[in-house]
Amino acid sequence: MDLKIKLEKYLQNFKVLTPAEISKIVDATIIESHKKGTVLLREGQTSSNCYMVVEGVLREYMLVDGAEKSTGFYLEGETRTSYSKEGKDMPSKHYLECMEDCVVTVSNQNFEEDLRILIPRLDSIIQQVAKEKLGQAKEELSTFISSSPMELYLNLLKQRPSLIERVPQHQIASYLGITPESLSRIRKRIQEKKTQV
Repeated sequence: MDLKIKLEKYLQNFKVLTPAEISKIVDATIIESHKKGTVLLREGQTSSNCYMVVEGVLREYMLVDGAEKSTGFYLEGETRTSYSKEGKDMPSKHYLECMEDCVVTVSNQNFEEDLRILIPRLDSIIQQVAKEKLGQAKEELSTFISSSPMELYLNLLKQRPSLIERVPQHQIASYLGITPESLSRIRKRIQEKKTQV
């Protein structure tokens, strides 16, 4: 399927957008297809690009003492924004890698400004989405700080079940801040509880 058609189908999920607005967005958007294993961003590189996943999974990670520490996963419909300080591009502390063959949109601040000129009411929609994402990020951080590893894994199973099936378990463990062995024990305990019921 054509990449633009895939994006159009995805944008149709946003009921606030009219067909004409969707068409304008699709025409203006850069869409890229990347193979599994492609690294879109490396530590130390400066990038102002934002990516929205149309298909696939992106993984964000850092190298700490030579070991990869997963810091985020982005599935279909999720956006990975660039990190900047006071509007200035900063060297990345993260890597961004395609965990599957991916289709992503690529944008930056200039693109968003151009889009707002094309569709003036988009500004309020973007602000609303940004507020929702900020609230969601605060909630996730609070949950992460206050939860046990078992609770974190159960929450991940509930909130993002497809992630568990699509990402290697050692990367899930890294994301949860535990060892693969600890995750294996948690999964075993969950399975034992299921068989006892």
